[in-house]
Amino acid sequence: MADESIDIAELIRQIRQGQPAAAEQLFRFYEPEIRAEIRYRLRSSAVRRVVDSQDICQSVMISFFLRVGAGQYEIAEPQELLQLLLKIARNKTNDAYRAQLADKRDVRRVQSLDAAKEVGQRPGPENVPAEAAEMTDLLEELERQLSTQEFEIATLRRQGFQWDEIGEQLGESPEALRKRFHRAIERIGRNLTPWF
Repeated sequence: MADESIDIAELIRQIRQGQPAAAEQLFRFYEPEIRAEIRYRLRSSAVRRVVDSQDICQSVMISFFLRVGAGQYEIAEPQELLQLLLKIARNKTNDAYRAQLADKRDVRRVQSLDAAKEVGQRPGPENVPAEAAEMTDLLEELERQLSTQEFEIATLRRQGFQWDEIGEQLGESPEALRKRFHRAIERIGRNLTPWF
C-alpha cells in the first residue's frame, strides 16, 4: 500500500508540532491495513466477542502518536512506517489475547453472547479529530512527567536533532541517552493509557 506521494517525514514533523490534521491524515491512510492485520490475527471467536479490531487499531495509533510526539521514531518512508504500525498491531493483538485468556478473565468461559453485544463500541474513524486532540493532551501530560533531562531530550528530538547530536550537546553517549529516554517514554506511557 505504500504511497510514495505521501511525505512521511513532513507528516511526522507536523505531528510533533501538535497538528491534529497530520495525525488524522496518517490515521486515515494506514487504518485499513492495520485493521486488516488485527482482524487476521483475532482468530479466536471468544476473544473477538469482547475485543474489537477498532479498539486495538486506535490503541496502535495512540501509542504511535505519543511516541512520535516524544521524538522516539525516525521514519522517512511510507513502507517503513507501515511495517512499524503492523508490528505494533501484532504486539497489541497478542497483548489483548493474553489479557483476555488469563485465568481470572478467561473469555472462553463466557456463556452469553448478549453480554458481548452490550460491550460499548469505541468511536469509529469519524471521530479521529477528537482523538487527535486527546492524543495532544496525552503527549502534554507525558512531557509533564519527564525529568528535566528527559524533557530536554524530547525537546531536541522534536526539533529534529539526531541522537549523535543530542549526545554531543549533553556530553553523553547517544546510545545511553536513547535507551534511557525510550525507557522513560515506555514507563510514563503505560501509566497514561493501559493500551500503551
